[in-house]
Amino acid sequence: MMKQRGKKAVSPVLATLMMVAVAVAMSVIIFTWSQSFLSQTSEAASGQQAAQNIAAQSGILIESATFATSTDEVTIYIRNVGAVSNTIGSIIVTGRPDNTGMKSSVVLLVDISGNHPKVTADPSSGAVSKLYVNGNEVTLNTSNDSDSDPLKGLQKGNSISVLIDLTGTGNYNIESGDVITIKVTTAAGTFAQATYTVP
Repeated sequence: MMKQRGKKAVSPVLATLMMVAVAVAMSVIIFTWSQSFLSQTSEAASGQQAAQNIAAQSGILIESATFATSTDEVTIYIRNVGAVSNTIGSIIVTGRPDNTGMKSSVVLLVDISGNHPKVTADPSSGAVSKLYVNGNEVTLNTSNDSDSDPLKGLQKGNSISVLIDLTGTGNYNIESGDVITIKVTTAAGTFAQATYTVP
């Protein structure tokens, strides 16, 4: 009968050294990962805090709105009441479903990615026939019209007027007694909203 040889275990010193080496390697990996993670988190938090600071300092006010039932025009007077300059992001004019005339919504979106703000209207099916900013006609759907510039960088304390000429057809007539809500948002995310009854 053959005699079995006993297997030798790793010596306690070698085992301890191996455990220390594994622990050090894991520590280095975790340290490297945490540095990268904390750096990314810090940058994201910094950007978010900056955006929140701008939003906290920006504010707009709808000073008044006038309605012309004979020409289906809405004129909105907007003032920057915040501590920083503001850029208009959108203007929404909404009528109630039980109104005699205006029963739908018109949304004007302001895109500031080009040289001049580009204003688009939704619905684009001719609900807005003309748009005037501070009395100057803005060409819709083009970023080459400097008449839209007052919508961008509206300075503290300054105001602008926006006249929206609706087509006067379908659900966009403006009739006396209609209840219309106007909401103006800024690029920073703040907004002003007011509801009017057409005289």
